[in-house]
Amino acid sequence: MLQPSLRASSGLFKPCTCTIESALSRLRISPSIPAVTISKTSVRYATHKSEGRANGAKQGAGKRLGAKKTGDQYVIPGNILYRQRGTLWFPGENVGLGRDHTLYATAPGYVKYYRDPTRHKTRKYIGVALERHHTLPLLKGVARKRRLGMVAQRMPHASVEGAEEAAWEETAEDLQGQAQVQGYQTGGEGGRQAQEKGVRKAVEEAKKGPVLQSDWSPRVANYELGKIADRKASEVRPYVRGDRFLAWRKRKVRIQKNVERRGLKAKRKGKK
Repeated sequence: MLQPSLRASSGLFKPCTCTIESALSRLRISPSIPAVTISKTSVRYATHKSEGRANGAKQGAGKRLGAKKTGDQYVIPGNILYRQRGTLWFPGENVGLGRDHTLYATAPGYVKYYRDPTRHKTRKYIGVALERHHTLPLLKGVARKRRLGMVAQRMPHASVEGAEEAAWEETAEDLQGQAQVQGYQTGGEGGRQAQEKGVRKAVEEAKKGPVLQSDWSPRVANYELGKIADRKASEVRPYVRGDRFLAWRKRKVRIQKNVERRGLKAKRKGKK
């Protein structure tokens, strides 16, 4: 008696009459359980702080607009007078306009809000007057005040010219005296003549007046700078390379100055 499993397997090999198509359909492998189709669905949770710039800090323009200085308030160059978007107010006397339409002072003085019908019918202007009692706009043809921050004073021309001449004469006398001393020290007539010739040339240059630089400031000649110590009879200490005691004293003075400078900076920060 055959076992049930063997008996079942033996039944598979029984000859049968069938077509090739039916045989192939029987050999086709198909799952006994039908497949369940799973749809791919994505879920987006409602979180506030996700990606993007909308939730971060923006680097936009500030909204603190409006007047920063009131009328008759004292300002210095660079102080902001009015912040605006567009030109609600226009720059007047001693006032500049920035690229973001900010009005700022260009001279020290007092803030004035005014209108100027001669320039425009409807525009409003902000200006800076040099004195508190001055009014804007200035009348046409009136002399303008100088913007040097100084007070007009009468200069005594005679005394100033006399002082300048005395100063140049003193310089010439000093040079002549030095020439005589140097001539006697060199010894001989040739050395004395050469010294006197050089001094005469220096005296002539001194009488011409000081040399002016490109910024119209006087420049002292190198020859005069070198002779200042001789005129003052001051002793110049020779430099000794191995003098560590002198180096230590200079270093101590430098450290002390740095400490004082730091203390001043700390006081300034504390006041702010």
